[in-house]
Formats: sequence, C-alpha cells, structure tokens
Amino acid sequence: MPKPTYFNLSNDKKERIFNAGVLEFSYHDRFDASVNTIVRIANISKGSFYQYFEDKDEFFWFVVTEIIFGTVETYEALLEKHEGDFLQTEEELFLSLLDLFDDVKYRNLLSNVFKTSYMELKAKLTSKGSTIYFDMYDTLMKFGFKGYNIKSKEDFLIAFEMVRNVSNHTIMSMITNDLSKNDTKDLYYRQIAYLTNGLKRRGLFA
Repeated sequence: MPKPTYFNLSNDKKERIFNAGVLEFSYHDRFDASVNTIVRIANISKGSFYQYFEDKDEFFWFVVTEIIFGTVETYEALLEKHEGDFLQTEEELFLSLLDLFDDVKYRNLLSNVFKTSYMELKAKLTSKGSTIYFDMYDTLMKFGFKGYNIKSKEDFLIAFEMVRNVSNHTIMSMITNDLSKNDTKDLYYRQIAYLTNGLKRRGLFA
C-alpha cells in the first residue's frame, strides 16, 4: 500500500507515476526493473518516489493489484450494476482482465508476474480481495447474495477464494499453454460451471 503522500497527489501525477510503473514492469520483471527509469518516465525525483512508496517491491505489487482488482469504488459500482450478484461481478472482472492482454504493455507485465511470482501473486490477491469483499459486505447483504448459499462473511470469503482461484488458474493456463482468448473463456466458464453446479448429479447416490 502506498504511503498517504501518494494519495494526496493530483490525479494527473498519480496516473503519470502509475503508467511509468506499467511501462517499466512490462519490459522487466520486478527484480530487474529500475527505479531510476520509473522516476525518469514519471518526471519525478528519486527522493519523491520514496516519499510515496517504501521500495520498488511495494510499488510493483501496488501496480499489479490495481490492474487486476481496480479500486473498491469500481468493485462497488459493478456490484450495484449486477444487483449484488458476485459471480457476475467476478465474471466481468475476469473478462476485463482478459481484455488487458490485447495491450502489449499489460500482456507483458501480467505474463511476467504470473510466470515469476505466481504464489506471491495469489497471496497478494487473496489479501486485497478479502479486504474489498469485507468492505462490500453491506452492499452484498442488501441484495441477499442472489440466492447463493452464503450466510456469513466467512462463507463468502471461502466462496470468493474459490472463484478467484478459478480466475488465477485460468489466466495461468492461458499463459503457459498459449491458449487463445476464446479457449481461455471456455476454460473459465467450464470451471465456474463445476463450481456453481457441483460435481455430483442429484440422485446419483440415492
């Protein structure tokens, strides 16, 4: 999480810094990326960078999680759009993430992070996702979870982790197996279908 000084910046300056990170991390993984290059592109001093972020690693994960998750406000807007249906909200987020791969900058950046830091990425996304979902719990409760068998925040966190793991696994499969966009979508929908419908047929063991 950036320091408070970052959030006090103008939107234009924050966007400039963020985009500089996207560009640098699209060419280099987080280990080889250069803070000197980032500050040069963003047109800020190196001292200013460290007033906004603890280190390069913190900045990297901020950029990555913001790309994948967006802001709490964005998520709340999607929940409102889908009347609290979190599966439809997750589907729209997944498809938006998939669309980012059409842009070479985002494709290179996300491919780098999924290939070199996958386990850390899962931990970061789970942590941030949990925070977002708990923040959005009141919004979700307003719509009654659209008939899902979810009765508590803890239930929802379990459901969220399962759905998010489907998204992560699908993107990883696309990268490692060089899947087309359509094949990636098909894989996502098949996995979500198993998740929502279950593996057992009704009456099979009756």
